[in-house]
Parts: sequence; C-alpha cells; structure tokens
Amino acid sequence: MTTEAPEATEARWRSRIFGLSWLSYFSYYFTRTNFSVAKKDIQRDLGLTKDQLGWIDTASLAAYCVGQFVHGVVGETLGPRRLVALGMLASAALSIVFGTQSLLGVLILVWGLNGFVQATGWPGNGKLLASWFDTRRRGELMGVWSTCYQAGGVVAKLVAIQFLVHVGWRATFVGPALWVAAVGGAFYLLVRDRPSDVGLADPELPTMDVPRAEELAILRRQARAQVLRTTRIWFMGANYFCLKLMRYAFLYWLPFYLAEGYGYSKDKAGYVSIAFDAGGIPFVILLGFVADRLLGRRRILTAALSCVALCGAFALYREIGHAGVAWNILGLALIGGALFGADALVSGSASQDVGGSHASALACGLVNGIGSIGGVAQTFVLVYVTDRWGWDGLFQLFMGLSLLGALLLAPFARVRPRLAAQAA
Repeated sequence: MTTEAPEATEARWRSRIFGLSWLSYFSYYFTRTNFSVAKKDIQRDLGLTKDQLGWIDTASLAAYCVGQFVHGVVGETLGPRRLVALGMLASAALSIVFGTQSLLGVLILVWGLNGFVQATGWPGNGKLLASWFDTRRRGELMGVWSTCYQAGGVVAKLVAIQFLVHVGWRATFVGPALWVAAVGGAFYLLVRDRPSDVGLADPELPTMDVPRAEELAILRRQARAQVLRTTRIWFMGANYFCLKLMRYAFLYWLPFYLAEGYGYSKDKAGYVSIAFDAGGIPFVILLGFVADRLLGRRRILTAALSCVALCGAFALYREIGHAGVAWNILGLALIGGALFGADALVSGSASQDVGGSHASALACGLVNGIGSIGGVAQTFVLVYVTDRWGWDGLFQLFMGLSLLGALLLAPFARVRPRLAAQAA
C-alpha cells in the first residue's frame, strides 16, 4: 500500500480549501445581487417608490455592516467552517422567504436579516485563507481568490436575469437560493479550519504540528489586541468606506441607472451592468501580481495607485458613456477594474497581513465593517445627489471619493508584511 507524501497531502488540502472558499464566496452573490436585477419589476408590481426600494437596500446594508463586526469576533471562536456554512444556509432560506412576500415591512425585515447572515462570508473566508496560506504570496493568492466576487456578480446576474425574463421576479429569489444551500452544505462537509486540524503544520507555526488549545487561545488574544492597536487598520477601514460606498452604489443601482439614464430594456440593462463586475476579474489578478512581484508586497501602495486610476476611470466614463453601448461597456469595465483592484487588496491581503492567522477574521471584519457603513450611506447619498444634481453629479462625487481613498492610504504606502519564520 502506497502512502501519500506529506507534501502531496498538504498541496491537496490547500487546493481543496482554496477552491471551496472561492466557490462559497462566489455563491453568496446568488442571494445578494438578485434584488438589484429585479428592482424595476418589484417597483412596478408592488407599486413601490425609489425611496422605498432604497429602504430595503438600507436594511440589508445596515445589517451587513453590523454583521461584519459581530461575525469578525464570533468567527475567531466559532471557526470559518461553521460560520460560513451556517451563513449560506440561512441566506438561502431568507431569499426564498423574500421571494414569496409582498408587504414592504416584511420585505425590509427579511432582506435585512439576509444582509446580516451574508456578512459571515468575508470574515469567515478571510480567516480560513489566512490560516491555510502564509503572507509570502498573499497578494497574488488573494488577487486570484478575489475574482470570486466579480465572477459571482457576473454569473449571479446572468442567472437572475434568466429567471426574471422567463419566470418572473419572484423566481430570481427562490431558484438561486437552492444553489447557495447546496454549496453551504458542501462547505461544511469538506472544509477544515486550519492545517493542524488534519495533522499538518500551520503556516505561522511551522514547528508546531498540532498546537494545544491553551496555546492557540493565548496567541489569539495577543493577535486581537495587536489588531486593535494598529493604526493602519482604521485608515484602511476609512478607505474601504469610500470604496464600498461606490461599489455598492453600482451593485445595487447600476441596472436601474442604465434603464433610467439610457432607456435600456430590463434585460439589456442587466447585461450591460455585468461589464462593471467583469472588468474587475483581470485587474484583481494583475494588481495582486504587481503588489507582490513588482512592488515588494507593498499592497497598500498598490491599492492607493488603483484609487488614483479609479478617479481617472470615472472622468473617462463621463465623456464616453453616452457614445454608445460599446463605449458604455468599456467605461464600466475600467471603473470596475480599478475599484475591485483596490477593494481586493485593502479588504483582503492587506487586512490579513494585519491579523495573521490568529486574528484575520477580526481584521477583515473591522475593515469590511467600517467599509460597510459606506455601503449603508450609498443609498441616501445616491438618492440625494441624483435628485438634485443628476447622475453626472454622482460621478463627480465618486471622483472625489477615489482621491480621498488614495490619500487615506498614502501614509502607509511603504508598509509591507513581515514574513513568518520558516521551519529549518
């Protein structure tokens, strides 16, 4: 009988963890972006105003914001396997309930609860990946991994559009939820929280194959205290406030904007809006490579440069968006590329660098939680600005937020993570 080499076992487990983590966060979007796709039909069928649609968004985003802080703490104790699996199963159930309701108050409550359980995904997967992979090529790793939420946005929209056009808006909430439930179950069955759970060495403790519970508890307490004392985690959170305000404005309102601003049909608006998500896929991979290979793991510097590029992309879109569908798609793809590139670095590898394997759920939860306040604010900002200065006024505001985001990161542009000690 042939025994598998330890290196092969480790590689197999890391591939499994990476793949299932990618698939899980990809799948969260199936019960997240469906509301933006169905928004116009919901407005028509239920007689809701734009403000009332905004309240449904706000409930979800506010609960998501709170959930980032809650799950960032809970995830350190509960572990990513249980946190993510429970979150996905709960989100699937709530999406199905949402698709069967018509009363505004019930819709607000259910979608708010969905936002809370959706918040399990980022801190849970952030901790999982930080526990299985060290910081040496974390920018590249997270660049590839972060394609999950661009690809998730693209595929989830395509699926939701098919349900919307061929079955109706209620099916956009029921059908995709079944996929999310299946992936959540697979995640629970096949994932383990850290290498030592399967007899392998943890990356930040290479000489300690199976750390004792009391040793892990001490390391976690020390790491959590260090995260809270680290100044740059709060500046990264402020930067992510700017990024997430813009990203969620696009996530929740882009199909609506394309329908209202350009007169696109509901399916055409949905398809064109995909350019924003699709543009992020190559850029997050490219910027992860640039950060690690060309800029010496200076992930914050790379994110700051991407914020400057984002300002330029918004300026360009203001000039070419009206020139035709192809130009609109190009402009949205460039905006998505620059925005998602900075987003992935700040909320992913740069946050994991602060938290390490013992407090990465907390670090990712803090940055994403502060950023999610911007996600909540975007609804009020968007409605206020567009009602008074139109959609172009909103894009001018976004140019300013892009530059502000770059300035917030500038003091830490030289920072790069220390490498964990390697086993002899």
